Amino acid sequence: MLKSSEHSDTKPFESLGYPVRADETRSAAVCRNENGEERVVIAARGYLLIVDPDNGSCRQLPFPDLCREYPFAAMSTRSGLFCTGAGMCLYVLDPFKSEYIARFEAPSGEEHAGFAFAEDERGTVYATTYPGSYLLGMDAAMQECRVIARLDSDRTYAMTLAAGSDGWIYAGQGTSSPAVAAVHADSGEVKTITVNGNAAPGSAQVHRGQDGRVYARIPNSSHPSAAAAENWYIIEDGQERPIPEASVSPSLYRGEGYRKVHQDLSNGRSLLSWELSEMRISIQHADGTRSEIPLHHQGNAAELSPIFAGPDGNLYGTSNHPLHFYRFEPGRRRIMNFGPDMIQKGGGGNIAAYASQGSKIIGAAYAGGLIHVIDTSRDWEGVRQPASPGTDMVSPSLRNPRLIYADNRVHRPRCAVSLNDGIHVLYGGFPGYGAVGGGLGIVNVEEESVTMLGHEQVIPEQSTVSLTVLPRGGVIGGTSIETPGGGQTSAKEAVLYAWDWASRSVTGTWVPIAGAREISGLCSGQGGDVYGITSDSILFRFDVKQGKVVSLYDLSPWGSVVRNGMMESSRNGMPIVIGLLSRTLFMITAGSDEPVRIAALPEPATCGLARIGNDIYYGAGAELWRFHWKEEV
Repeated sequence: MLKSSEHSDTKPFESLGYPVRADETRSAAVCRNENGEERVVIAARGYLLIVDPDNGSCRQLPFPDLCREYPFAAMSTRSGLFCTGAGMCLYVLDPFKSEYIARFEAPSGEEHAGFAFAEDERGTVYATTYPGSYLLGMDAAMQECRVIARLDSDRTYAMTLAAGSDGWIYAGQGTSSPAVAAVHADSGEVKTITVNGNAAPGSAQVHRGQDGRVYARIPNSSHPSAAAAENWYIIEDGQERPIPEASVSPSLYRGEGYRKVHQDLSNGRSLLSWELSEMRISIQHADGTRSEIPLHHQGNAAELSPIFAGPDGNLYGTSNHPLHFYRFEPGRRRIMNFGPDMIQKGGGGNIAAYASQGSKIIGAAYAGGLIHVIDTSRDWEGVRQPASPGTDMVSPSLRNPRLIYADNRVHRPRCAVSLNDGIHVLYGGFPGYGAVGGGLGIVNVEEESVTMLGHEQVIPEQSTVSLTVLPRGGVIGGTSIETPGGGQTSAKEAVLYAWDWASRSVTGTWVPIAGAREISGLCSGQGGDVYGITSDSILFRFDVKQGKVVSLYDLSPWGSVVRNGMMESSRNGMPIVIGLLSRTLFMITAGSDEPVRIAALPEPATCGLARIGNDIYYGAGAELWRFHWKEEV
């Protein structure tokens, strides 16, 4: 029976507001109708923004079902329509009438529709889905959408798509291994095109060139020359033929990843940027001059990532999609949003894990396993000195915060912990796309250097997603067998492991909860005990010396696990563990196994967890919340 604190309903919660109001810039397209009129349409979370590039007018349209998911791709059709997808739905917009003319749902079980788009000679628009990797064909005029074929049962990401004039549709796939799926539009026949030696993680890419032909780039990991590892092909009638890169016709898309624009403006104009967070688009004209059009729209508040109590008594965090770095100053009750450029290469990522030594915070960021040093004893960015004439870059030695390292072996960081030596920080997380098993990073904070251990040196084919340090300095890690980047693992259940700093090696492993896929959080208890929680909200106390679980509680009635949802603290001079679930704040007193509910949350928590003085902070979507917890007399 789970217990509640006697005064849980009287504890005051306070919303501190929305630290970041900004939308991530993603896909866009230039739409042109039969009269030669043009519109730039930008796809954002929850809405589309229609911009007239000639007079600068803007029109914002929410998705018709009020969907709040992110779009991944967009396309303009030959007739001037705009196609995109968000969540499980595909949308077709007439930007010249400012109205949606079609909405289609992906097959049951799919999470995202519209990872890529293409249009064939007949005007049929094709789209891919995730994770089932279906190819859909839709006709907005007929209000029809059907499944053409399933591209692949293992390769879940089909991020590029091209329609040939030969009746075949081609999809670039990955990430466990790269391939091109060729689908005959009428018969539904599917062929898989691979090259020798491309069993390593990666993705193939396809595009329709400006000459109307379809081109593919397929990585070849076995090629002895890195420069030749990307093989180019022209594909016709479902068959590939190698060609030199110099023969490849440019794509009708520009950009990378989810940040692409389809087509371009007429009369020699080029759409250079479409920045929602900066509320402007930039156009380069035929004579080389540039102009900007201000964007008038109501943006979203950006969701928050895990937060951290800094050594200076302030609270630090970032938003995600896009990444803005912010600080809450409790003494002044002030939130400072430092914008998108304070964190180098932030883009659409987030800082997902923190730890500190002295005045320096180490932040581990997605995407790409970026390690940032945030020195709270210095002013932000230091003295601005251009690295070269005409740039606005800060000299690397003066920049604050400062990027010091990147490694895809921890592409998606999930945890970080400070070692007792006062010098080092450990961090872990998931690997990059298609890979299995995340690394364990060792940061020397004094030297600002990083050493990375591969998953083979820790727990093979598993990722470290939780870490804690025992009172005597031993490190305990918790793993996950999940592969959010699309890899295929043979691991069956998550483990706890003991890691020795002196030898940099694992000295013991245990399976605390049979069948658990992830140990999402860990905290040190008394003596050799640790508290852990699984991704299913199963709380356990584990005796490291005996190598066994001492107690077990199902906390799922209190909510689901949130990132960074456990921390060591104290109450009335006694050591405790504070825990956060989506609906509940709870604690465990030293010497006790049973969790006690402190309070039910007024809004569902999505990330945690920090304590400054008597205040506990957490994130609820885009909103920062504070719980004031008075000491008992």
